[in-house]
Amino acid sequence: MDSNIDHVCQLAGDSRHVGVGSDLDGAFGTEQRPYDLDTIADIQKLPAILKKRGHPEYDVTNIMHGNFIRFLGNYFDH
Repeated sequence: MDSNIDHVCQLAGDSRHVGVGSDLDGAFGTEQRPYDLDTIADIQKLPAILKKRGHPEYDVTNIMHGNFIRFLGNYFDH
């Protein structure tokens, strides 16, 4: 999963276009989940994985929740 995040960040040029969704809430079977996440609770492992791969704190914040908050704020401001 983290390599997919890295890939999108590289394609987009920054971390402002990536977010973590909750497809692990039972909508899909285990074959659809990232190999390193067994349950929705494992999403909490992602910040440490991203930091270990060299993402600075602002990238981690963007990816984990900042981008969604910014998007929703822009959406509802219009």
